This record gives sequence, C-alpha cells and structure tokens, in this order.
Amino acid sequence: MNLTHTKKFRHGSVSIALTVIVIAAVILLNAIFTALSQKYLWYIDMTPEPRFTLSEEAKQVLENMDTSKEVNIILCDEKYAWEEDTIQLEVLKTALDIELLFPNVHVRYTDIYTNPSSVSEYRELTGKNITTQSVIVTCGNAVRVYNLEDFFVLDSQDYVSGYDGEQVFVSSLLSVTQASAPMACITSNHGEAYSEALLQLLEQIGFQIKAVDLTKEDLPAECRLLVIFDPQSDFVVGGLSDVSEISKIEEFLDKNNSMMVFVDKDTPYLQNLEQLLAEWGIEIARTDDNDNTVIEDLASSLTVNGYTNKAIYEEGGMGADITKHMRENAVPKTVAFPNTTSLRFSSLYQETRFDGYRSAHYSGNVERRTCYNVFFSSATAVAKAKGETVSEASADLPYTYMMLSCQSDADDANNAVTHSFVLACASTDFAAPAALNRSYGNASVLSYACNTMGSLVVPVSLDCKYYASMEITSITAKAATQFTVIFTVVPASIVFIAGIYVMIRRKHA
Repeated sequence: MNLTHTKKFRHGSVSIALTVIVIAAVILLNAIFTALSQKYLWYIDMTPEPRFTLSEEAKQVLENMDTSKEVNIILCDEKYAWEEDTIQLEVLKTALDIELLFPNVHVRYTDIYTNPSSVSEYRELTGKNITTQSVIVTCGNAVRVYNLEDFFVLDSQDYVSGYDGEQVFVSSLLSVTQASAPMACITSNHGEAYSEALLQLLEQIGFQIKAVDLTKEDLPAECRLLVIFDPQSDFVVGGLSDVSEISKIEEFLDKNNSMMVFVDKDTPYLQNLEQLLAEWGIEIARTDDNDNTVIEDLASSLTVNGYTNKAIYEEGGMGADITKHMRENAVPKTVAFPNTTSLRFSSLYQETRFDGYRSAHYSGNVERRTCYNVFFSSATAVAKAKGETVSEASADLPYTYMMLSCQSDADDANNAVTHSFVLACASTDFAAPAALNRSYGNASVLSYACNTMGSLVVPVSLDCKYYASMEITSITAKAATQFTVIFTVVPASIVFIAGIYVMIRRKHA
C-alpha cells in the first residue's frame, strides 16, 4: 500500500501545509504592519503626560502657518540614530507628527560626520555650533538652529524634567514661514547684560534680533520692538553731542511701535530714561532719596529668603489682556519675580479706579496715554531699602511688578485708531534662564505681551510636558494581569474547542 495515498498522510499533509501558510501569513502581516506603523506613526501613547502625542493646542496654532511655503526640518544624523536614542526619539516623533499633518513640512536627515558641508551654510548664517544632535528648521532664507537641550527643560539639579519640543517646533515653523519676521532691537553701550534665555525666547516666538547703539545709528525701519535690559548708564539727550538717544526712542514709539524695559533693585538712577518712562506713566518706586527698594514677601515667596515672589495676576484693564489666556487655564501658571523692585504710576498721570482695577491716564495736545498694572504683589509684601523696611503693602495698595502703557492715536483720514506700547518689568531676573523655564509662566507672559502690543502675528505659548513618571501608568497592575490571562487563555481555549469540534465531526463523518 502506497503511504502517500493513505487518508492519514493526506490529512497530515494538509495540516502541515496549513501550518506553514498560517506562519508565513503571520510573518508577512507582521512585516507589513511594522513598515506601515513606522511610516504612519501607528503607536499608542500610554505615558501619563502624554508626551509622545502632538497636542491639540499645537495643531491649532500650526493652522496659522503659511502652508504654501515648503519647510525642511533637518536632523543632523542618520534616521536610525534618532530612533535608537530615547531622548532624541521624542524630538523625532514630534517632527514626524507635524510632517504627517502638514504636507508642506518635510523631515530630512543628513550625516554631518560623512558630509559636514551639508550644514556649513546654516552654520555660517546663524553662527551656531551644529552637532549630530542639532535640528535645523529652514524655509527659503529663514533658518533656525536648535540643539537637543533646547527641546527639554532641566530641573535645579540639571536633570531632564520635561519635554518642550512642541513650543520649539511650532514657534520656529511660524517664524520661518512669516512673510517677513518682525525685528526686535536691543540697545547697547549702557552696560546692558542681556539674558541669553530672553534673546532665545524672542527668536523662538518669531523675532529677528539686532543690537543697536543709538549714539551711532538709528533704529531700522523694520524694527517693531525695542528692548532695554538692565541699563547701568543713562541714555543721551543731547547736550555736548548732537545725538539724542531719547529723541530716537520717542520717534520710534510715535510710529506705533513698542518697547520693553527691564530694571531691578540695583538699577542706578537714570534721569533721562526714567523721565521718558514717567511720560508714559511709569515710575520706579524709589525712596525720597532715590534709593532702590527690594520687595520681600515671606508669605508669598517661592524661596525661603522671601525674594523670589509669586505675582498676582491683574484681572481688569488692558494689562489683563496680556494674561487672559493664561488665566483661563484651570490652574494658571505661577509667574515669578525674583529680586524685584516695584513700579508705580507717574505723578504726571491722573490715577483712577474702575470696576475693581486701577489705571492712570494722561491727555496732552496730541498724546492720549493710559497706564495699567499687569502683575502685583500680595498684601503681605514689604519694601526694603538699605536693609530697612520703608513701606508695607496692603490689599488695596499692593506693589506693582509689571506695567503696560498704551498711547492711542486717532487716524481721522482712515477712521482708525493706532497704538504704541511701553512695557516695564521691575525684575531683570524675570527673564533669567531659571524663570523662563516652562514650569513658570514668565515665558508665556512675554510671548502674549508681544502679541498684545502688536509686535507678533501669532503668540506661541504651549505647555511643557513634564515627566510625572517614566512608567506606563494608563492601566493598573490588576488590569494588566487580567489582560495577560485573557490574551493567553482565550486564544488557547478557542483552538481547543475548535479541535474538539473537528474531531467529533470527523468521527461521525
């Protein structure tokens, strides 16, 4: 009897063939699914943050991007290098998520070890060091270069505590696709010591940065924001020189532009600059002897010494417009003013109280200016000068940490009203790297302030994703056990029952 013609052999051959086909199908499906998952980012984000998923807020802000312009996100190493490193993978996934949603955005890879010339033009344009962990965002002639650490937030021990990649990518995409990025000029030649974190923030939210010496040059016509940071000497008004820096600033502000001024408890008395601020309704709250004060608030401080103060949001007037979106959050971010002095309304202005908030106004032959509080102290704060308490705050009269002044000009020919702004901050450490950390709201304040003052088209202030846990916490251990039992027992039971059914059918066939 030929074995190959037996019933047992035929059934066995069919079983072996089916087994081979099933195994081959499983392998093929697995390969196809793996390829598709890598191409279309099929993954389940089970982190509690969730930190691997592009947020809805980021998607909404990116809707303002000019999608008619092609943007390249260049990662300066091979793709596998970005995929294999856990930290770099987070940056890569955000870039790929954006590429998937916006056809004008393309993620590219270049190996700068084997082809260093591929990024030489970007290094020359920006003057920045470019490494294998750098990310370049480019559109036409507009270029932004970021290193890996720019995408993350560090805690006080310099450990990575959060992912800020959405803010970096979204702000850079909006800035490089703008028709023409607005310019922010920073003054020089007065002992200014600019915070690099502040300059980086201004670049991230869409500004070109240019340093100007007003004793030698005028402000460029394309400048929309002037920043004066921690000046140690006064601004020239003429006298022995024909140059007047103050006049140049006044002319700049008369053209519907904006200015930010940062001072602190150590700012020397600057007669010319402070006179200009007074004309905009803002005074540094010095003592009668022109001494500086520092605000101590032990009951509302973020440090034990009482000099890193938690600010209270103004809720009325134009000053509150800056923080409107921040205050609408379920838990508004803490805004910190370290080593701060205080500001007050200028004696040239008439102070008024309306609907729970204070403001001050001035009307001249041409100008109509109104000054508002933006942030102020708690009622427990005290002002100290030379180590002695010189005044105490109250619930009705707290100390002011930030002010916004607005000049309104009526354009009768076009039936329109235009505005110029001056924002004053009583703490230079407000813009220090630690304060601009995304755990505080300081960076958001400056971004929204630029928008309120009309310097930016779209403010970008996306929340950092802090690492609450590095573990998957979406399901409990009990639930995980239940899923394990289900996925182990149920398939085996189905196969067993099917086998019994087939055996009985064959027996009675």
